[in-house]
This record gives sequence, structure tokens and C-alpha cells, in this order.
Amino acid sequence: MKFLRLLFTAVPLLTSSLLGEQEEGFVPLFDGKTLHGWTSARSTGAGDTGAFSVNQEEQAIHVYAGRAAGSKQTTDCLNTDKEFSHFILKLEYKWLEKRFAPRTDWDRDAGLLFHVHGNLKRVWPLCLEMQIGESPGDKPNAQGSAGRFHTGDLFVLGKHLFTETPRRGSMYDAKAERVIGKSTSTQLGVETPGWNEMEIQVHGSEKATFILNGEVVLETYNFTQLDENGKTIPLAKGRIGLQAEWAELLYRNIRIKELPFE
Repeated sequence: MKFLRLLFTAVPLLTSSLLGEQEEGFVPLFDGKTLHGWTSARSTGAGDTGAFSVNQEEQAIHVYAGRAAGSKQTTDCLNTDKEFSHFILKLEYKWLEKRFAPRTDWDRDAGLLFHVHGNLKRVWPLCLEMQIGESPGDKPNAQGSAGRFHTGDLFVLGKHLFTETPRRGSMYDAKAERVIGKSTSTQLGVETPGWNEMEIQVHGSEKATFILNGEVVLETYNFTQLDENGKTIPLAKGRIGLQAEWAELLYRNIRIKELPFE
């Protein structure tokens, strides 16, 4: 009996140790209390955080907190003050009830941006995006397309930005040949009610892996952009951004692990 008691006592310690090893090297990008280290594209100065605020109870970034359901709102982007190149980033998100004009009857929509650069007052900035959206269903949305916004889709924001993604038609297929292009859809990965965990693994300009609730849903490669002289150059770094796009939601547990350059 004494041995069993010692064994069961050790299990939580072992689990905690494994979790600690799993998260080793990660640091928070959001402290759960303030938006220090982040700047809204819509900010007009000190104290103005645009569509974003802190939900102290949830220790989360709250998008459109306190806004009346159905009211007209503007899109916004919350960007880190620091740039990153090689990293693993994890966060959790949860949809809330309110939707806002002009998208009161659309699928919910948001996004996790990386390699954000250029004009940071621009909505949307130049960047790559792991889409956050309601998982596909049988019922078409307001545009007549089922599952228009699906977590794990790739969006390339900027007409002079390109990636190479294995796909057939517009759909991601890990076994297909890579195609140079823009946005790519995925049907992999399913949201769960409540909190969902996203992860992006980014290796400079070489590769990004999108993960939803532990499942790899898309991988894309070779990020490039055209410079002012029209020359193709690597897109290897930028800021992290969070979107506000006419749907109320929470972001929390945002942490990052910077990786050594290979």
C-alpha cells in the first residue's frame, strides 16, 4: 500500500515534469494582464488599443469587448513590437457569441499573422496568415460557400508575396506537388466547442507548419517577396499579429519559443 501511495503521489509530479519539458524554452508574448509589447493598427496613441482589450477573468485578449451585438465595427490588427524569424508559437482561441456589421450572418473569421512587415497602420498588413474560422459545415454561408473560413487555411496578404504549397486545385494536399501561389484551403482539422489550440512552426523563409488541436493541417514553403526593384528576395522575418474581423473572440496562453537558425 505504501508503494502504491508513493506511485500515485509521483504521477502528478511526473506529468508536470513532462509538461515542463514539453514547454521548455517558451516565453509568454501576452502576460494575461496588459497589452504591453503589442500595438493596435487602429491605435491613435497611448492607451488606445483599438478593438482589443484584456479580459482579466479569462486572462485573455478580448476582441470587441463590450460592443453591442450587430453594431457596425471596424477590422483591426494587434501586432507585436518585436520581430521573429525562426520560432514555434502556440495560443488558444475561443469564439464568443457576438457578431458585428457588416458580417452579422457570415461565418466567424479571424487570423494569426506572421512575418508581418511594412506599414503597421495598414489593415491588413503585408504578411502570411494561418486563418482562424469556423470549421466547414453543410450549411452555406452568406456568400453561398460552405466553410468559407476554416482554421488552418493559408492566406498570403500582399500582391508581391508568394509561397510554395503542395495542393490540388485550391486545396492542400501533402502528397501533391508544390505550387507557387497565394491562398490555399484545407479541410483538415476540426474545431472543438470552447477553447482550441493553434500552433505555427516557422523556419525563416523556408517552411511553416500549421497545427490545430494537435493535428498538422497545412505546410507551406519558400516565402518570397518582390523588392522595390522587382527582384525576388526571401521573406524571413516579421512581427506576429492577431486579427479582429467582425466576430467576438478571446486569445490566451500566447507563448513563443525562438529556434536557432539552421
